[in-house]
Amino acid sequence: MKKAYIFLSSLFSLMMLAGCDPLDKNNLAALSSEDVLTNPKVAEAYVNDMYANFMPSSFSVGRLTDETMVINGENAGGLSDYLKGTLTADTYNDFPYENIRKINIFLAQVDNATFDENIKKSLKGEALFWRAFAYFRMVKAYGGVELILKPESPANKDAIFVARSKTSECIAQILKDLDESIPLVEPLSTIGRIDKGAAMSFKGRVLLYWASPQFNRTNDLARWTAAYQASKDALTFLDANGKGLYANYKDLWTDEMNKEVIMVKRFQYPGFANGYSQAGMRPLLYSRGAVGDNIPSLELVNAYPMKDGSKYNPATMDYKTLFKDRDKRFYASIAYNGAEPYLAEMFGKENMWTYFYDADGNAATGINGKEARADNSENLYSHSSFYPAKMLDRNITRTTVEDGQVDWIEIRYAEVLMNMAEAANEIGKADEALAGMYKIRSRAGIEPGAKANYGITAITLPEIRKAIMDERLVEFAFEGQRFWDLRRWRVYTSTFNSFKDKYFHGLRVEWNGTAADRPKGLVDINTIADKFTITEVRDYRPIVMLDEEKYSFFGIPKSTLDRSSKIEQNKSWGGTFDPLQ
Repeated sequence: MKKAYIFLSSLFSLMMLAGCDPLDKNNLAALSSEDVLTNPKVAEAYVNDMYANFMPSSFSVGRLTDETMVINGENAGGLSDYLKGTLTADTYNDFPYENIRKINIFLAQVDNATFDENIKKSLKGEALFWRAFAYFRMVKAYGGVELILKPESPANKDAIFVARSKTSECIAQILKDLDESIPLVEPLSTIGRIDKGAAMSFKGRVLLYWASPQFNRTNDLARWTAAYQASKDALTFLDANGKGLYANYKDLWTDEMNKEVIMVKRFQYPGFANGYSQAGMRPLLYSRGAVGDNIPSLELVNAYPMKDGSKYNPATMDYKTLFKDRDKRFYASIAYNGAEPYLAEMFGKENMWTYFYDADGNAATGINGKEARADNSENLYSHSSFYPAKMLDRNITRTTVEDGQVDWIEIRYAEVLMNMAEAANEIGKADEALAGMYKIRSRAGIEPGAKANYGITAITLPEIRKAIMDERLVEFAFEGQRFWDLRRWRVYTSTFNSFKDKYFHGLRVEWNGTAADRPKGLVDINTIADKFTITEVRDYRPIVMLDEEKYSFFGIPKSTLDRSSKIEQNKSWGGTFDPLQ
């Protein structure tokens, strides 16, 4: 059940108590008013609006990566524009300048506030963090953007319609805001506010991106050194304050505010945001009219290591027993045919059954004579035979499926550790990089083995780099990192071009027995695995990729170009702006 933590105070309730309408933008801009500059609750409400505008909270990867697949009909959703060759300059459109202006208004006035100095400092630090976060959100997508750091009037077109700043200038400003934020915010928050640990960890993320091939084509080691040091400093601070890897990977998202949580958006129904919907991430029987979000691809499933740390090899291993002897992250993340109950309505009653069987005794019906059914005693088949099990609220039922209360962890200790390891490897600190990887794998239940290397055989810098890439895929599956990782590594196109026959894949599981003796309820899959036929299936549409540069920096949408003649298009999209400067 939800612990009695109070997440960020409701913007609506606080501003209503102050006599303000939170939807009235004039009120948000009225920081010269006595109430705002003298009442810390109103100032806090203003900052809470920044959290509402910028705190990530997505539990779906949106079919942008190799984590998920479709296989739900040729015209039912299908591949995204990124993966079917139809990406345009208008596809990705994210320019939150209206909300950046609100931050600038606050920063221009907060020093004049008369309430408690500690509260004032913390709120100012949080605002600086969110401005850095907002600009980094744009820079990692487009490269340099317009740097607007003062609350200019919308009527002052000379001040707000400016040319794009160099990417290096934007990164410098982002780091400046973070460096100013770090000493101002509280050391560690118990309720989910931005604190020193979050700001230091995010700085490490920014510098890791800046050092990565997306921005760092000449492999400037000074950038990698800065990224290494930032994450190293963050780890030192986090370690000293009781943070670290949470022992149980499976419960990482349900044991709230545990030691691994660094930056988090909290959900508390009905007090905050009405929870989040996980309807599309569950079988239709346990959902409410939605299915098909975060359906694991076979490519992701095959990426999970074995318990001894070796790779799963579908060429030599049998898909009938793909669930045997995998690392703990596999069982925490992937719901497969015959998996143990993982949703409230299944507990004590039913395993996860996704197979087809001959329901009517007629070989001419169904597919290959077999049907997939969903009634009161069975699960619905999955289009890949898998469902996601990770980050789900295990307690909600079909009627409350849209009110999930699992917190979204935007940054956790494992990421900071992996960020440090990646940068360490690039500057020749292989032992430190591998030590970080060993910690990640040890928590995943992987055996150390005779060489105490947890199955990692990589020795050279390129080999360790690839091992880190592979580890991040499974460690952070469904956490919204993979899409940006593939871009910053500049392997987005090559990753999908390497797919067998250029398709996503899944499995079709068929029961070979009769309808009467089909498995249901809590039958142990280990005792009947050999009675299934497993066939690899592929998606309806092939993957079509564009040149890597199209993904490294997205095009500036026409609506933004039309807004100001001073804004240049990126070079890779037919313009003159060089995002590498």
